[in-house]
Amino acid sequence: MINQKRFSSIKPWFIWGLAAFFFFAHYVVRVTPGHISEELQAAFQTSKFELGLLGTSFYVPYVLMQMPVGYLVDRYGSRLLLTIAVLICSLSCMIFANASILSTAMLSRVLLGFCSATAFIGALKLITVWFEPRKLALLVGLTQALGMVGAAVGGQMVPFLNDEFGWQKTFYFYGITFFVLSILIYSVVRNHPEGTPLHQRSETNYDRITTQQLLKVISSKYTWINALYAGLIYAPTDVMGEFWGKEFLRRIHQLDSYQASSAISFLFFGWAVGGPCAGWLADKVGRRPVMILSAISGFVLLPIVFYVPNVPLYLISTIMFIYGFTNTGLIASYTAAGELHDKSLGGFSMAIANMFSVLLGAALMPIIGKLLDWHASHHATVNGILQDTVEDYQRSTYIIPACLFLAILCALFTKETLPPSKRA
Repeated sequence: MINQKRFSSIKPWFIWGLAAFFFFAHYVVRVTPGHISEELQAAFQTSKFELGLLGTSFYVPYVLMQMPVGYLVDRYGSRLLLTIAVLICSLSCMIFANASILSTAMLSRVLLGFCSATAFIGALKLITVWFEPRKLALLVGLTQALGMVGAAVGGQMVPFLNDEFGWQKTFYFYGITFFVLSILIYSVVRNHPEGTPLHQRSETNYDRITTQQLLKVISSKYTWINALYAGLIYAPTDVMGEFWGKEFLRRIHQLDSYQASSAISFLFFGWAVGGPCAGWLADKVGRRPVMILSAISGFVLLPIVFYVPNVPLYLISTIMFIYGFTNTGLIASYTAAGELHDKSLGGFSMAIANMFSVLLGAALMPIIGKLLDWHASHHATVNGILQDTVEDYQRSTYIIPACLFLAILCALFTKETLPPSKRA
């Protein structure tokens, strides 16, 4: 039979692998500005606040495109959309490499966010049509883990590339990689296995959802408590892992560029390992206990990194790994979002949680930059440049433990969606 042949073939793994590599590669590029923030600030002559806006410029289009991309992938398939998205990502990297002013760099990041939204959804669509249903959870977990590994690899690789070739040539390298990937995707990826009946190729036969049903989701307090938790629990990871973390560690603990980037990469390695573990635990003991434990862990761990003096590098790296491992309460939050309402509305509810998980972190990036500028403004300038102190960086981080404290409160008031009969 066609299905048996396709499931036993290695071809589906190549097809999924190319889409998953796009998700991996976009994360490498996504976190790069955070590892060259000082070079970018000098190149573009920007304030910390403006540099924070550069970080945010990726996330707004990334979030706004999630639901439209889901519709487009269902209608046109992954092959065409992934090919176009990867090509535009290549163009985005070339624009960034040639940027001489901040607005051009921000345009590049907007394009990157606009097209990277296709990476994860495109990969998931291919999983659903090329693999057996029993492999779905495994491959979704592997795809998400590859993104986290991409962020970690970026943290390890970017300082080396920047020192050896400069950030402009690094982005040229990214652009060439994406261009080659677009050719491979167009050549190898297919939307369906050969012989799939025409009537099975459309996945858009969803029940019609009424406005009243959507309003029921929107009007539920548990929708917003859970979505707020998702934003609060992941915002510190967005801020630390993807933009400000390297600079914080360099200034607070006097680490060099390689040491700071390496320590940050352990956060994402922890996330990659902890994600599947959190999903397994949430299925055993419930969603809310995992969410509470995750928030408490972050609230205890990050202040050690921010406010305890003379912490050795190995301990900072260990703490970042444990923080990443335990920050995965976000997965329990996503699961709860899909179960809070009728199954037909789970996607809409999860979309709200997903948008909050990105938007809060994106909003904090320029806010922290503004706080750094404000604290530094109380000191004398040198050649017209604000001089930050260790205390300025520490005071600017107060908002991060505050997010995790509020996440604890949200988790305490969220609704448990795993029935008692299904708990271990």
